[in-house]
Amino acid sequence: MKKTKSNLLLMTLIILTIISVILIIYLGLTEEKYNYLTQFGNQSSTQMMGYVLKTRNGKIIAIDGGRPEDTNNFKDYIYENGGKVDYWFLTHNHNDHASVFVNIVKNTNIEIGKVYVSLNDKEWYMENEWGRQDFSIELIDTLNSDKVKDKVVSPKLNDTFEIDDIKVEILGIRNPEITENPGNEQSMVIKFDTGKTSLLILGDTGEKSSKKLLANQKDKLKCDIVQMAHHGQAGATKELYQAVKPSICLWPTPEWLWNNDSGEGYNTGSWKTLETRAWMEELGVKENYIEKDGNITIKLK
Repeated sequence: MKKTKSNLLLMTLIILTIISVILIIYLGLTEEKYNYLTQFGNQSSTQMMGYVLKTRNGKIIAIDGGRPEDTNNFKDYIYENGGKVDYWFLTHNHNDHASVFVNIVKNTNIEIGKVYVSLNDKEWYMENEWGRQDFSIELIDTLNSDKVKDKVVSPKLNDTFEIDDIKVEILGIRNPEITENPGNEQSMVIKFDTGKTSLLILGDTGEKSSKKLLANQKDKLKCDIVQMAHHGQAGATKELYQAVKPSICLWPTPEWLWNNDSGEGYNTGSWKTLETRAWMEELGVKENYIEKDGNITIKLK
């Protein structure tokens, strides 16, 4: 009798163990995976912009990158996540956005898949981008280098494609007819949509390109998350943000710019950040992620 009870107990333990193992395997296989968005903190005292969207399946989507001083921070992330950038989106030609890309292409063995960029030719920048011609030419030459020239894509307006399960749509490209605030107004505007969460990248979109977006893309602008244009000041218009109606704002904004501090304290500068912050408060934005706080990663469903 004792032997029978012992056998039953042993059999029960074996069955429970098998069920537990099956449950663990099942839960592991069915565990929901997420996309992760990282906003990089500035590694110098001035503004920059760099993001990486890591997909559920581990694809790395880079957006801009930052200044030369930001290269190591960005590079470390890439090496820690496989050493490859599958897709790189460059919003425009300014060094506080694209210097990291140039440095990584020139000085590392990081593999780069496709590069999406919408630029004018060298002559346009020579005529219109006073003070920024040298870097504009360096960027164009880098894009024409052997390492990436066959991977460069110049998207057309409203191009749509998928990266894993993320829908990507190009809502804005270069605007060569705009020669006031020229480089910023050339910013490529990109919408990423996971099906549950949408993200709008504005680069340094300005007043004129805001009007163009509202005229041509208003029905597509609504997004859960928006990257604040031109580091949160003197960029996109209030009307554009009203069309976006975000719940979350990404601010590529250092502390002095966040506080409009010219060196003499809060709101002593001439920047428009506090005005833009007030707009977002009016819109009921729930969360703000700010460059001044260092690298920040958020989970996207």
